[in-house]
Amino acid sequence: MKKRVLALILTGMMAVSLAGCGGAKEPVSDGGTLEEEAKAPTEEASGEEEGKTPVSDQGDGFVVGFSNGYWGNTWRAQMIEDFEKQAEKYKTEGILSDYMVSNTNSDAAEQLNQINAMIDAGVDAIMIDAVSPTTIRSAVERAKKEGILVVITNDPAAYEGTICVCGDNYSWQQIQAKWLVEQLGGKGDIVVISGVAGNSADTFRQKANDDVLSAYPDIKILASAPGSWSQTEAQSVMTTFLSSYDKIDAVLEQDVMGEGVLKAYENAGKELPVMTGDYTKSFLQKWSELPDLNTIGVSYAPGNAVPALDVTVRLLQGKTIKEEVLEPNPMDENLVNTIMLDPPYVITREAQPDAVWMEGLSGTKAISLDEALEMMKDQADTAGVDGWISEEEVDALFE
Repeated sequence: MKKRVLALILTGMMAVSLAGCGGAKEPVSDGGTLEEEAKAPTEEASGEEEGKTPVSDQGDGFVVGFSNGYWGNTWRAQMIEDFEKQAEKYKTEGILSDYMVSNTNSDAAEQLNQINAMIDAGVDAIMIDAVSPTTIRSAVERAKKEGILVVITNDPAAYEGTICVCGDNYSWQQIQAKWLVEQLGGKGDIVVISGVAGNSADTFRQKANDDVLSAYPDIKILASAPGSWSQTEAQSVMTTFLSSYDKIDAVLEQDVMGEGVLKAYENAGKELPVMTGDYTKSFLQKWSELPDLNTIGVSYAPGNAVPALDVTVRLLQGKTIKEEVLEPNPMDENLVNTIMLDPPYVITREAQPDAVWMEGLSGTKAISLDEALEMMKDQADTAGVDGWISEEEVDALFE
């Protein structure tokens, strides 16, 4: 194990975080994706089964654990698949000797138990996508005391002595809110379907909606309800909205629930409104078959787990993140410890790179619906348009 080296890394990260406070750009943050039926939660390489070698004794490479705090849609399954493919690559190269994956469906106590089991197994680093940003403190503190590197992954959480590698949920949702306002010409009656209440990603997405809509007093929110990043729940919520309001000009929902909204309108026999959409192959196909559907898809990449693992590996190797790369943590702007990942793609029927909703997005590409469908032609219907920065781009984040 490399725990003495890791302790020095943690000390260095804390110093960088404190030194970097102030002057950074405004902090801005999971999404889900489609269908309810994902593969059953798995735990890999725990080393606790009879006859297995404990992970701490398996070779000279590092051992990395990944604790995933939500398991309710295929977006999370795709995220874990992306992580595992990259971890297998590192195993082949001898950089990792093993890795562990645990999943829980928003059960904070279970996640704490799973993280503690990884600590007991002797991992060198733990990547954590937390149930909520405040539920894992005891496990984080224990890991740090034992010299284990902690990398907060995908959904932000603020803990001293950790690094956060997260998707930019604020910018992701801001794109869609700006798009919706443009389609409505700044006026109309809308409904909002949010994600999982209490999840940090949903919190930042809701803030983005509020910040954009606050400038448009002629846009009235008729109702808002959580859809829990579930097609079924979103369909139920939308069905209730349709029975309650005669006139709905637009639906502001979060990606993975788009098909649920479509089904609710189809069942009600009502004309589709302006609506924010999805970036899964099945939604893109439906979109292509509905010429009058006015929607947008912004890819919140399951592949965010890949650069998070890349960063984790480089920190384990003793490399140092450039101070100017780190941004204020979205959960605590005084803690400068975050690498923020831009949404990789914005999908509209025709690519619109110069649209107002694309302003300030240096790492995001505007593509057409046809381009997105071409990208997804060999993928499963439930797969989302994915993308992440390359290992070379990750290397550029380090001194």
